[in-house]
Amino acid sequence: MKGVIQKPMGNKKLWILSIVLVAAVTYLFVSSVEKEMSRIEVVPDEEILQTILSEGLPDNPAEWQFDDARAFFSEYRLERDRVRGQEVEMLKDMIDNPQVGAEARSEAEKQLLYLTDLMEKELMVENMLKAQGYNDALLFARKGVATVMIDAGQLNEEDFLRIAEAVSSVTGVPREQVQIIQQN
Repeated sequence: MKGVIQKPMGNKKLWILSIVLVAAVTYLFVSSVEKEMSRIEVVPDEEILQTILSEGLPDNPAEWQFDDARAFFSEYRLERDRVRGQEVEMLKDMIDNPQVGAEARSEAEKQLLYLTDLMEKELMVENMLKAQGYNDALLFARKGVATVMIDAGQLNEEDFLRIAEAVSSVTGVPREQVQIIQQN
């Protein structure tokens, strides 16, 4: 009986087919994980501030009035620290997750470095201003602009220049782009 003799698949072809299948499954899995991760939103400082201060306050921060400035400064710091802790944890989870793609991991690392740098600048500016004799201070930094809310008595022009220079030296934001809100 004559039959068709099948030649067994060569090791090279089997190896290539296996690699292609593994690559396809990995691509599909990673792309679905990245799609899910892209839905995660990191809340910027402006949104945190709006959430905390949304109780009918005017849009212009210079018009905000608080009965107890010290309570506001403390409450804002606590809320900022809580949210930042969540952001840092989420970013670390993304970085440590082997199922997250290289591009998403790299972006998470960049965001974590940016967040760490921002936290350091906030701490430096706020403590520097307190060391200069002001009651308290908060820094709200965005790309190219920095806003400082300062708890102090009456500020004169020299105070405004000193504050703007201190903020500029730490943040790298031009002194002209530093906004100062006096809270007393």
